[in-house]
Order: sequence, then structure tokens, then C-alpha cells
Amino acid sequence: MYLSKRKLTPEFVKKAAVASTVFLAVAFSVLFIAFWSIQIVNNDKYKQLAIRNIMRTVELPAPRGLVVDRSGAVIAENKINFTLYLVRENVVDMEKTLARASFFSGKPVGQVRTLIDKYRQHAQFYRIPLKKNLPQGTVIFIQSRQDEFPEFEIGMEPSRTCPQAELASHVLGHLSEVSEEELAEQPSGSYRMGDAVGRSGVEKQYEPFLKGAKGSLTVIKNSVEQVQEISGEIKPQIGDTVVLTIDLRLQKYIEELMEGQSGAVGVVDLETGGILAQVSRPAFDPEVFAKEMERQEWLAISNDPRKPLQDKFLQGIYSPGSVFKIVMALAGLQESVITPETTVHCSGSQVFYDRVFHCWNPGGHGTMDLFSALENSCNIYFYNLGRKLDIDTIARYARLLGLGELSGIDLPNESSGLVPSSAWKLGTFNQRWFPGETISVAIGHGSLNVTPAQLLKLIATVALRGRMPRLHVLQRIERQGRTVREFAPEFTRVPIARENFERVVEGLFRVVNGEGTGRAARVEELDICGKTGTSQIIAKENPQYKRLTQEKRFMPHSWFVSFAPRNAPRLAVVVLIENGGDAGAIAAPMAGRIYRNYFGK
Repeated sequence: MYLSKRKLTPEFVKKAAVASTVFLAVAFSVLFIAFWSIQIVNNDKYKQLAIRNIMRTVELPAPRGLVVDRSGAVIAENKINFTLYLVRENVVDMEKTLARASFFSGKPVGQVRTLIDKYRQHAQFYRIPLKKNLPQGTVIFIQSRQDEFPEFEIGMEPSRTCPQAELASHVLGHLSEVSEEELAEQPSGSYRMGDAVGRSGVEKQYEPFLKGAKGSLTVIKNSVEQVQEISGEIKPQIGDTVVLTIDLRLQKYIEELMEGQSGAVGVVDLETGGILAQVSRPAFDPEVFAKEMERQEWLAISNDPRKPLQDKFLQGIYSPGSVFKIVMALAGLQESVITPETTVHCSGSQVFYDRVFHCWNPGGHGTMDLFSALENSCNIYFYNLGRKLDIDTIARYARLLGLGELSGIDLPNESSGLVPSSAWKLGTFNQRWFPGETISVAIGHGSLNVTPAQLLKLIATVALRGRMPRLHVLQRIERQGRTVREFAPEFTRVPIARENFERVVEGLFRVVNGEGTGRAARVEELDICGKTGTSQIIAKENPQYKRLTQEKRFMPHSWFVSFAPRNAPRLAVVVLIENGGDAGAIAAPMAGRIYRNYFGK
């Protein structure tokens, strides 16, 4: 069998030729219209799409502003840091890329994957920072094999460095990466994922000035991601320089004095309210936070029982002990319930409201007037004064003198402490206040709690006879050599008669220059005035008191507040030594050494 071939007639050939011509004409017409649309009608649109395929805008981070002390000594500056970035649009095999990223960064694959997932909302060409402070060897290895690793880029960025290490660390504060929640709250473009922001201290307080302004670099790349041309550049602007009132020389001296201790010291210039030294021990190295901190490192610092991240000057809450007798004396004088000549006999103990209250001196002090009661820190005198003043009157004067509220210093995360009152107890415990509780508050115990910053403000106000300074660490902010902000000294008047301040000052002068509890702070020709305070951890009524207080952790906290000279005072100092024991033996002599160092005695 076979198939016969059909004979092609001239008519059939003619029709086929016409059909082919029509088909080709339609096809070429469609192509012509398409090319016309692309090259003529939508030329700009497709040109922009093509440019977008080869142009990339890279964000340039801004160096943070410098932080310097009053004389220009650098506390925080910047150094160059190499950062490893991942560009997802250049990834061919994600699993292979994850393995490479893990090798280069030293992070587990799972951790790298989680990090990349955080940027899922960003464009594919967005550079994801995988590892900061990349070792130089790794940088050279990746840069020399860019054709093998097109998905990785090396960026040079400024990174925070602290040449003084732990010195003034709580004043400076630390940085950490901005969170997703914070990004949602920030104005668009202010921060991007991976940016560092201030978390404490000056770094947080003056973040808007320190952060600077980011720049950008627009580059044209070829098909293998090689940069062919830089088509546009906006240079980043370094942040402002923050000049502090801190005197690093004095700061260093005090931190050396506090070596091995836990506690806080504050020194204020009484002419301006500027903080010359603010020490909290133990301290930390802020530069640790500028690096990528592993979870174990963070847990080690945050769970350290010594609380190195806590600024004890601003955040530590303590009973003021006998330092509170300053408030009691001023309240008693102003309310006219005592005069300087009012006397009380101290036999070592006295019964109030059917309970025995003891003086710190078991043998008693004998007959005490206001001056000798302050000089010897006699509890019995102030117990009796507390009986004459109700708790709400005491609370009112305590708040007038800066206790129980934020000090107003220009630093974040401050604690307010607590000044108890009848309303506070009723609102907190739904219980009425008992007169016996006032007796304990009268010598600085009970529910009363303060911060070292508050007591520095208190003694500064006494030194200035009722002029209360606004404490501050900022001296000025400079931008390109020009001052854009300057702190002007601020003082408010406390409504207590100047003569009553003078009377209390006389007592505080005797504390140091007589035979008082603070005589170890004495410096010839300086006329230092001060008050010791011992804050008990365990009540003396505890039958185990003597045994327990042999252990460091149960020893009382030691306070000493002071100023000098007596007339035309220039400096006020607060010293707190946690579990230091006898305030006159440890806190007072430390204050004396600070005065000697500052005044060159």
C-alpha cells in the first residue's frame, strides 16, 4: 500500500503564499508595536527599570559624635570597623550561602538564618549585616575572592571605642542594636535594622545630638556585580561633640580610691551644679557593647550579683541613716519645735510608745543641744524631735530638700526613692500610720529610701544656705566648632530661713572639726562640714546581729555627705560604701582625700 501525492494546483500555491504573507505581516506588526511600545511609548519606564537593575544605593552610616570631659579629654570616639554583609539578590544557593556565612561569621547556621529572617520585609538588594568587627584575615580572604562570593560584601563602618575603658562608664552609658519595636515607633528613615542606639547614660540622654546624619552612595554595577561608576554621593555627617562637666583627672583619682569597693561617689561644683565626678562601682567597659555580644556574655554581665550595669549614684536605693538628721534639724528649727539651745539627755536608750529605742552609743551622750547632737549623731535627741514632728511634716521637708523625687539631673533611668507619709501608707497598704514608725524615720530608717544623687543635692542645698542647684553633666554641645547648646546654671530657693541653715552648718562643721563622727575627713584650712550616716542591713535588735555583721554582706552601708569650705563653699561630696561598716572610719576619710586631691592640700 502507498499514499498517493496530491497534485498542487496553481490556485492552492497562490492561496498558500497569500496566507504566509498575511501571517508574516501580522507577526511583524505585533513585533513592531511591541518594540514601539518599549522603545518609544514606554521608553522612560523601561529605562528606569533597566537602570534599577544596575544601580544600587548604599546607605553610609554616620560616625557618632565625640564625648569629652570639661578639658577636652576624650571619653568616647570612633574607630573603623569591618562588617560582613549579605545581599540576598546575589544568592544562587541559599543553603550553601548559609554555610559560608556561618564559617565567615563564626555563628551557627540556625543563628544566621534567624538573623536573615529579621530582614524579610526589606528589599532583596538590602545589605544585611552578619558580623561586625570582622577579623582582617577574613576581610582579605573575602575581598580577594569576590567572584566566588558575590553574595557577600565588606563594609567599613565607624564603631564606638572608649579609650578610657571603664573610667566614667556609667556617665557615658552604652549602646545596643535598635529593636524591631523601636523601629516601628521611630519616624521613617531615622533608624534602620542593625543601627546602634544609646541605652544608658549620656549615650542615651543625648542620642539625638550624637547619632549624626547618614549619607548614601549610588553606584552602577555590571552583570557580575562589579562597581563601574559612582553616580551620586551624600556624605554622612558626624554627630555633635558633647562636652561634659566631668573632670577626668578627678574621676580617675576617685575610681582608684574605690578600687575593690562597691558603692558610689558624687562631686558637684557648687557654683554651677555641674557634676565633676560621678563614680559607681563596680563598673563595666562600654566598648564591650559596641561589639557583637554573645548571649552568654550578656547573661554574665546582667546576672552579676555585684550589678556592674547599675549606676548606684542614680539608681541605688538605700536608707540614708543619720544623714537624714540634717532634714530633721531643719524641719524642727523651721517649725519652731526646737531652738539651738533645746536639750535632751541621752542615757543610751529611751522608751517611746512602749518600745525601747537605742542610741548608737550604748553608754549615752549625756545632755545634748542641737549642735552637739549633730556633732555626735545622737539618736536619742532626734527620736525626741521625731516625736514632736508628725510624719507628714517630716515628709514635706524631706521633699522640699530633694528627697523622694528625681533629682532632675540630665541622665536617664534615675530612681526616685521613697519618702513615706500617712497617705502613702494608706494608699499602699490600706493601713494608718503609727507614731512609733515616725521614731525610726527620724534617724533615717524605716520605709525611707534615697539615692546618692539626692543626698548630694541635699548637702549642696545646705552648703548654699537654701539655694538648690540643678545637677547636670552637660557643659555644652558643639557642632562643627560652634556651640549649639549650653547648660546654664539653675538654682531654686528652698523656703527655709537662712539662719536655720546657718545653725545646721555650725553643727556639721563640728562633726568634722570638733570631736564628731566625721573628724577623719578633716583637712587643715579647708573647714569641711559634713555628716556621717550608717544604714543598717540588720536591725540591732536581731539576736544574731553581732554574729551576722561579721560577714561583709551584712555590714551596714556607710555614708558621708559634706561640703567645703564652710563659707563661700565650692565643692560638695557624697560618699556611699556598700557594706562598709563604720561611716566615720571609711566614708569620711575617703571624702577627706578627695578634698585634698581637688584643692591640692
